[in-house]
Amino acid sequence: MFKFMKKQKKQKRKINFFNWRSTNPSLVKQNETYKLAINQDPDNANKILRSQARTISVSNSLASGFFEMITSEILGEQGLILDVTTGNQTLDKKIEDMYFNWESQCCPYGVYDFEDIEEMAVISFYRDGEVFIRLHKNSSLQIELIDANLIDNNYTNEAKNIKYGIERAKDSLKPIFYYVRKNDKELLKIPADEMIHIKKSLIPQQFRGISKMASSIIDIEDKDRLRSSELDRATLSSKITGFFIRKNDDSISFDEEDATTTELTLPTKAEVGKMSVLDEDMDVKFVDSHAPQNIEYYLKSTDREVARSLGVSYHTYTGDLREVNYSSIRQGTTSERRNFRRFQGFLRRKFHAPVFKAWCECELLNGAITTSEYKKVVSNFTFKPQGWEYIDPTKEVNANKVAIDSGFKSITEVLREKGI
Repeated sequence: MFKFMKKQKKQKRKINFFNWRSTNPSLVKQNETYKLAINQDPDNANKILRSQARTISVSNSLASGFFEMITSEILGEQGLILDVTTGNQTLDKKIEDMYFNWESQCCPYGVYDFEDIEEMAVISFYRDGEVFIRLHKNSSLQIELIDANLIDNNYTNEAKNIKYGIERAKDSLKPIFYYVRKNDKELLKIPADEMIHIKKSLIPQQFRGISKMASSIIDIEDKDRLRSSELDRATLSSKITGFFIRKNDDSISFDEEDATTTELTLPTKAEVGKMSVLDEDMDVKFVDSHAPQNIEYYLKSTDREVARSLGVSYHTYTGDLREVNYSSIRQGTTSERRNFRRFQGFLRRKFHAPVFKAWCECELLNGAITTSEYKKVVSNFTFKPQGWEYIDPTKEVNANKVAIDSGFKSITEVLREKGI
């Protein structure tokens, strides 16, 4: 008998259009690839990243210079300037003059003026990832910059919805209290309406901010370590003088008694200007100095990556203008100035406008301005950021002239770009 096997139906091949390589890594790369999926809560990393960024901001020369540069580029010579436009020139000038006088008296301790606080706020935002401004609403408004380290990262109470020193309303993202650690025993509870908390969140539920330097900390540290080790190697190589090694000499007699009493002294360190004697059966080997040929390329490429993560161009971050021409510097400068303008707008919305509105409330309550003046002012004000000098004045003035004549720009738009 013949057994006929039933012919199996050929299965139709399934095509997966969504097959990402990272979900099926090779055996060689799978450990590193899977580590990318281990995500960390930003709030858990806030404190240690802030500490690392603070250390680098004073120990690394380029990083220290970056903070000086960023405050200069964002704030200019006078910071952001109040501009009231109610249509009543007398009222506009009155409010602007009052606010200008208040800026020199805004600190509750009489130590800082508004420009000092403004500059420290910019540095805190980039370095710490967040800024805390306390509003003291008395007869006149006073403002205090609170160090991010004082908002207690370790104070957490899940039952009260308190995390990392901030208490939120139940089932809400709105903060209601901030907890400031004054000392080991005392914790100050500040209502949220007395605090301005400025941060750039990575996720909506985030309590605390993350340093802008977070992604570049390892690169900066590795570069500094390499430069330091190369300098140490060069210094050591220049200081080693050498050693005397005895030749074989058969005329030297060997005495067993001497062998039991004589100790062999070996040099354990090299000293400048001194040469030690080694026995005939001893030899010395120096560690080959590390002289990488591409160290300059590595240092430059690292600086480029760090500059990109901080939102500035390489030549602005390093001050290296050797390979710059007009076209490249214009492209790089245009891109970074767009970032600066975005941050100026962010600072105006999150810091200057709330402070000014709180100041107007205090002036209304103490009778310095009327209710009608208050309503007009809080609806018709802005803060003017600085502009920038032209890279090539002749070319850019002519380009603006052509744009105005062609109708692509107005004179107002050109002046606004200059911060006028």
